[in-house]
Amino acid sequence: MYPPQIVPVPCPLCGRRFAAQVQSIIDVGQDPEAKSKLLRGKINIATCPQCGNAGMLNIPLVYHDPDKELLLCFLPPQLNLRSDDQHKLVGDLTNHIISSLPPEERKGYLLQPKIFLSLPGLLDEIAQADGITKEVLEAQKAKLDLIHRFLDATSDEVLRVLVREHDDQLDYEFFYLLTASIETAKAEGEADRTKRLFRLREKLLEFSSLGKASRVEREVAEALEEGMTREEFLEKVTECESDAELEALIAVGRHVLDYQFFRSLTSRIETCEGEGNAEEAQRLKGLRSRILEIRDRLDAETQAILQEKADLLREIFESEDLKEAVREHLEEVDDAFFAVLSANIEQAEAAGEKEAARNLKRLADLVFELLREKAPRPIKLINQLLEAQYPRETKKLLDENVEQVDNELVRVLELIIENLNRRGEKKAARHLREVRDQAREMLKQQL
Repeated sequence: MYPPQIVPVPCPLCGRRFAAQVQSIIDVGQDPEAKSKLLRGKINIATCPQCGNAGMLNIPLVYHDPDKELLLCFLPPQLNLRSDDQHKLVGDLTNHIISSLPPEERKGYLLQPKIFLSLPGLLDEIAQADGITKEVLEAQKAKLDLIHRFLDATSDEVLRVLVREHDDQLDYEFFYLLTASIETAKAEGEADRTKRLFRLREKLLEFSSLGKASRVEREVAEALEEGMTREEFLEKVTECESDAELEALIAVGRHVLDYQFFRSLTSRIETCEGEGNAEEAQRLKGLRSRILEIRDRLDAETQAILQEKADLLREIFESEDLKEAVREHLEEVDDAFFAVLSANIEQAEAAGEKEAARNLKRLADLVFELLREKAPRPIKLINQLLEAQYPRETKKLLDENVEQVDNELVRVLELIIENLNRRGEKKAARHLREVRDQAREMLKQQL
């Protein structure tokens, strides 16, 4: 690792020169964490003692990634270096890297560093080497800029107006970036910024169409679990405020979209027509068409997924080395795969094919065994929470694993709860909802 240096630097705002600690060479082969710091603008930060301006310094920088064979140099144009001076500076910096490497690792790319006159250009090059396209970077930057605009809102009313203007941009990727920003601020000890971002996310979930849809979906999923009638579900559907909300409700309530449901909806349309309320009748007809369209699309997508998983099951089941085949396709194993596997076991048992049923059950046990081996820490914790008694044992587990209790754990819990509801496993879903609420309460206390 290359040690930082103390050098005189000019303030980019007032021009005064002052001594600052800087890092001129970033070699991710020696310090992998340095890449993340550079991309997040956390390297070469200093505060001017005269004007108080704080930010990233415009100093020469060389970036080296031996795995991707990248050697990049940033030369700030403000230095006004002559061509000879530029070559000498780049040569000095790259020679430091070359001399630190064993002879067998000194490759041709080290003699052809790529020069950048802007730091954003260098950062784009690093991202593109990771397979992130310029379009993706621009989209992410736009979402991050939007987060900053939301943070600058002077009141909830101003924020509501901004959300209405940019509602179509507040998608799952936006909320993922917002959550990542919260985690970054938390990891860097920025308590005030963490609180501001956390509160912003709560407000955006309240004001945005996606947030409202997610909230309504959770509420209706719980209500269906508790015995919501078709008429009550129809009432929720007719009151939808956005297409995102309608799609969410149809996804969670697909099993109640039967003849009785559509008969009730048609009766409402006929009642409106009989009362001379043509406008409402027309709205309900459009809603009926949209419901059928969304239902058919979701059914087609589900059928395609199930067929894909059926093909995967056949491939694994017919392989010579069952365990190796499962390992090879473990990333493709999900709820749909288990649904197909369970259906095949039931069919084999119903047909009296006992040997086939036993083999399929052994396959299921093997898949569960390998999944448990590979499960990341949050999933292992959730499995323990599923088996623990609520509330005392679950609270004890959360306290013992407090470093894992974060927004990501809550997000995973909510995804699992949704899946359990869709599969009809009401007791397990209720148990995890209670655990999720415990985790949320712990997060509030941390803030």
